[in-house]
Parts: sequence; structure tokens; C-alpha cells
Amino acid sequence: MNMYDVEPHVAEIYDQVETCTDDVALIRRLVGGRGPLDILEPFCGTGRILIPLALDGHQLVGPDQARGMLARAREKIRQLPEEVQRRVTLIEADVTREPWPRGFDLVVLGGNCFYELATPREQEGCIVSAAASLRPGGYIYVDNDHMEGDLDQAWQKPGVNQGFPSGTCTDGTWIESTIETIWYDVPRRLARFRRRTKVTLPDGSVVEQEYIQQKHPVSTAEVQTWLESQGFVVERLYGDRAGNPYTQASERAIFWARK
Repeated sequence: MNMYDVEPHVAEIYDQVETCTDDVALIRRLVGGRGPLDILEPFCGTGRILIPLALDGHQLVGPDQARGMLARAREKIRQLPEEVQRRVTLIEADVTREPWPRGFDLVVLGGNCFYELATPREQEGCIVSAAASLRPGGYIYVDNDHMEGDLDQAWQKPGVNQGFPSGTCTDGTWIESTIETIWYDVPRRLARFRRRTKVTLPDGSVVEQEYIQQKHPVSTAEVQTWLESQGFVVERLYGDRAGNPYTQASERAIFWARK
């Protein structure tokens, strides 16, 4: 079950929560004055990264499995000037199963998108697909939280806790979600969760969904190994979106690599 497709209002809550722009600023710095570029952003969601890059003049293709997220992205794109709208193509697709389009200058794997995937095999598969999608000399941007060693204690937390998505939409729809860790493998860095989402619409009707989700927080060494195995040369490794160098104490591990 995709959490973003429980109910269309979930995409609005996502936009309330995910408001950062520092990663977009970093990508803009890395791209510099080059362009316009052909950019592929798998897991594009509601367009938080994709839309600003389209406004910069780049051509964007955004595949995503979540219909509700793509619908909200389309709604936002319709508010843009026509010339910007023409620069964006959204595709409903499961990027772990379907081939990626080709001929791009840049692939963006941002916003902890690897956390939507259940296993290292799926995550590595995205690097393989990205390599096939890029032109020679193209670049990949990979941005994840930084976690090394065994599975962090926070991922082993017992009990039922409030989770995403939770909040109130502009039309009064109320969304309440919980997350419960039901299994984990510490050395393999895997965790499985039971998630429940309850959506109460303005007319009082209720939509409820329970689903299981598994996650694998990637390590820096894993991502670097996957990149190098596909012939990428890592040109930059940042520890935050301000562009500071990566260290073992960094909050993020952000790769900028050339094919």
C-alpha cells in the first residue's frame, strides 16, 4: 500500500510538512549556469523540487507511483505560465519495476526518496536505472539522511506513535496517522512498520486504511559502492544542504557524481 494514495488530501498534508528549499538551492548551485538541462526526477511527488527547476528553464520529467501526489503536482503546474507547463512531463510509474526514460543530463534522487523503498536491492536498482537514463557525462544527485553502523535506536522504538500524514487540510478534512514498529533487523538495517491512517472528511464520512511498510536507511558506503559499480565518479560528497563537507557526524550524505 502506498501511503500517499490512502486519500487525495494526503498530498496536501505532505505539502504542509515538506516545505524546505535548501536542497533546491544546492542543486541550483551544482548545476550553475549550465542549461537548459534535461532532468529526470523519480519520486517527484507534488513537485517540490521539480517545479522550481522548471521555472529555471530546465526540461523536467517526473515519474511517481502515487496518483494523489501527481494530481496535486498537476494542479500546481496548471497555475504556472504556459511555457513553464510545457517543460514538465509527469508519468505515473513504479520506478522499481518499470524502465526509466533515457537521454538526461541530470537525475535527481532527492528528499530521502530511498526511504520509500523496502530493500537495498530496490535502492541499488534505482542507481542502475539512473546510469542507464543519463547521457555520457551526465550527473546524479542523491540525498539521504546520514545513518552509519547498525540500525539506529530511533527505528527500534516500541509502541504506537503519531506518524505521517497527520494534520488539517484547508477544507477542514482531518487526517490522523499512527506508526508502530513491528519488526526490525539491527545489523541488516531493516525495519517494518504497521501504519494506520484515518481521514475524516468535512461531511463526517471517514476513510481508514491500515498497511505495512518496510524501510532500509542507506549508509554512505552503500550508496558510494552502488555509484562506483555503475561507473560514476563521485565529485562531491556533502554533509548537509548548505554544501559543507561530509564527516562521520554529518546530518546528511549528499552525492554529486558524474557518469
